[in-house]
Amino acid sequence: MIKEQVENRTTAVLNATPLQRVSMTRKNGLIGLAFLCVTIPLLLVAQPAEKKTLVGVWEVKISAGGVPPPPLLSIASFGGDGSFTTTGNTKFSLAPPNQGLADERGPGYGRWARTADREFKLTFYAVLFKDGEVNGYLQVHSTLILSESGNEFTTRDCKVDFMDADRKVLDSDNDQVKGARLETP
Repeated sequence: MIKEQVENRTTAVLNATPLQRVSMTRKNGLIGLAFLCVTIPLLLVAQPAEKKTLVGVWEVKISAGGVPPPPLLSIASFGGDGSFTTTGNTKFSLAPPNQGLADERGPGYGRWARTADREFKLTFYAVLFKDGEVNGYLQVHSTLILSESGNEFTTRDCKVDFMDADRKVLDSDNDQVKGARLETP
């Protein structure tokens, strides 16, 4: 039965007049146009969803606890596999009684994970240097909140621990951090 219907349609198309063929071509063209009109808006709606993640390169400004402006500047990279790296202002000073612990920090390495829609947990570590020698560690635990646009983030509960070489916490502070997505290819 299906074979007969296909044969009948094929015969009808072959026997069609040029005007009927143009009509069928227009009909197919209108169907294609309707398909594009539905598909393009769906693609445009889908694009912002790609930015609902931290994956990419970010400019980061850190307002460290107890340190007056200007903020510390940094570049951070969030990998699609959950990896995290950061580097930036390396020179800093700690408040008493820990000012002797470090005068510089190395790059930070860690992991991040989505915990809710537009919410992410981040943990990273960096070595602390005093006069060019490793003298301790920095540990950061933070909750990042991504903006609606997906191009900015702020932090909530950003706890920074300053530890000695035995990983004993000597001091902690709460930082406020803002990030802006940088354009990448």
